[in-house]
Amino acid sequence: MKERLDEADLKILRLLQEDGRITNADLARQVGLSPPSMLQRVRKLEESGFIENYTTRLNHGALGYGLMVVAMVSLSLHQEKPIEQFVDAVRSIPEVLECLNVSGDCDFLLKIIAKDMADYERIVREKLSRVKGIGKINSCFVLGVNKNTSAIPL
Repeated sequence: MKERLDEADLKILRLLQEDGRITNADLARQVGLSPPSMLQRVRKLEESGFIENYTTRLNHGALGYGLMVVAMVSLSLHQEKPIEQFVDAVRSIPEVLECLNVSGDCDFLLKIIAKDMADYERIVREKLSRVKGIGKINSCFVLGVNKNTSAIPL
């Protein structure tokens, strides 16, 4: 991003990261701007790409997904087309929450949720193992989450 952010912009971004449902009036009051000026600034931050979207983080455990897995995937071919096919296939698997292309011992890290071990086995057997180009999948089962944030330090 080429645009410069001033202190008010940074404060707006910090507050929105803490509470994406904050009203424009409350946001304006906390930053010290008028509501119309605040709305204009937030729109500018959105249009400039500093704000990508607004979401609600759901509790996967409360929704019956009691197992989280980090799967380390190595591809058998490292050419553009197989990589694109893998990424497209993974995007269509709803239980895959994140897909990171990484360097090192594997090619991709997948963050996957499942209801339980049997459900994860089903996901691997019926979905992941059918993706062309996978050479190896190593699964690490998450025992606990010590930090879970998407907030960027500003």
